[in-house]
Amino acid sequence: MKEFKSVKKLALYSVATVVCVAGQSAFAHTGIRDKVTENVSGYNAFTIGHGCSSNAIPEGTPTAHENVIAMSAVFPNAADPSLAKVYQLDAKGIQIEPALADLSDHIVGVTPGVGFTKLGAGLVTGGGTLFANIIPTIDATGAIRGYHTWAGPKPFASAPLEETMVSATGLSPFKYGAIQFNPTSCAKSLKVRVAVANWCRQGPASKKLEDRLDVWIGHTTAVFKDQATMPRDIPYNAATEAPYWPTMTVYRNVTGTPATATAAAVPANPVPDTDAHGVACPVDPVTGVKGFDLSIEPADADIDANLPIPNAPYPMGAPGAKYFP
Repeated sequence: MKEFKSVKKLALYSVATVVCVAGQSAFAHTGIRDKVTENVSGYNAFTIGHGCSSNAIPEGTPTAHENVIAMSAVFPNAADPSLAKVYQLDAKGIQIEPALADLSDHIVGVTPGVGFTKLGAGLVTGGGTLFANIIPTIDATGAIRGYHTWAGPKPFASAPLEETMVSATGLSPFKYGAIQFNPTSCAKSLKVRVAVANWCRQGPASKKLEDRLDVWIGHTTAVFKDQATMPRDIPYNAATEAPYWPTMTVYRNVTGTPATATAAAVPANPVPDTDAHGVACPVDPVTGVKGFDLSIEPADADIDANLPIPNAPYPMGAPGAKYFP
């Protein structure tokens, strides 16, 4: 199927910070701005809804937040499938164990035994970025696995994301590729979960401070284990509830898209009655919607290796005081 590139870009990228009135959407989790449709490439953005404060203060409670001065992200697109976790989700969004080996049964172009390299992640640089400094995390294949961005002062100085005077929402943009569902897959959507960390303090004095950073991942890891920096201090029970991750949901185009003056028609890709193995695709008894949702997230080893901001001379890392996980 022909790959159709989205001509829609985020109008707000020209201004990377959007000021919000405190008390409205001021204390939202860090997330991803837009849901996307299959087989369409385009641009999206992480939405940073607030600065750092101790998790001892419940989310949404009016309190002082520190300015955000750095951010890091890890996409679940490693070539090694062991560096990501893939799950089928039930109707309530709960992951079904065991995890799937890879996405080869569900996403076009994914080879058995190979990771989700079809994500097509890319950087957006220039005036629309959140901070002046940005370096990609690039693997041996040349794929962009994530990035680190910070306000400076080295090598370039820029303003932090202001949170002490008024709550502001920051947008950190990225590019994604066209993702297509296999016609024989029962999947109706893919939730691409991304590990994100926002730093508000740096240097040795910040190492134990609970407001040094916010970490947005579904569970603790060996490196990111301070629950005071997480969305909540009670571990998720994956058997009964869905963990929070910044998530870009890719929806299957089950109805097709009509032609426009600038784009050809896109044929429908409906969920089949049975999958490639002859197994019947589930149907929700309440809504009548056919199919299930999938999720993919970075594995702990990938997060711990690539989410911390390297403390090194530019462009190998961020020079100066260290950003502690």
